[in-house]
Amino acid sequence: MALQVSFYSDAADPLHYACRLVRRALASGKPVGVCVPPGDAARLDALLWSFDAAEFIPHRRWDGVTPAVPGEVLLVEDAARLPHRGLLLNLGDEMPGDALAFERVLEVIGQEPARVQAGRARYRVYQQSGAKLDHFSAAG
Repeated sequence: MALQVSFYSDAADPLHYACRLVRRALASGKPVGVCVPPGDAARLDALLWSFDAAEFIPHRRWDGVTPAVPGEVLLVEDAARLPHRGLLLNLGDEMPGDALAFERVLEVIGQEPARVQAGRARYRVYQQSGAKLDHFSAAG
């Protein structure tokens, strides 16, 4: 089965949009990991705690040592360190480590020109690898 990669472009606030995607990803029942740059990890952690007052999104910044708990979203800087190859949400500008080994990858692209260019470069890499690609607008 080919890797499925979904791009969500034009996100005004990529971290906030990522919270929506994480909530939906958890409903799939697959293990979920988020590749997040170190400078954004604390903000994403805080957003996941406060995203929806009526719903808790179980997550933690994973240290790579403590065993993962089923149903828990693991936040990491390097996706290759994740203990699973289920669903990966990428918030970075670089191709995540081991990205092609995951069942599904979600790529959130912001509006800044440099991030858009980085997203296009990753799109081409996924395309050349034979991944099944789709694209959605996160605007609005």
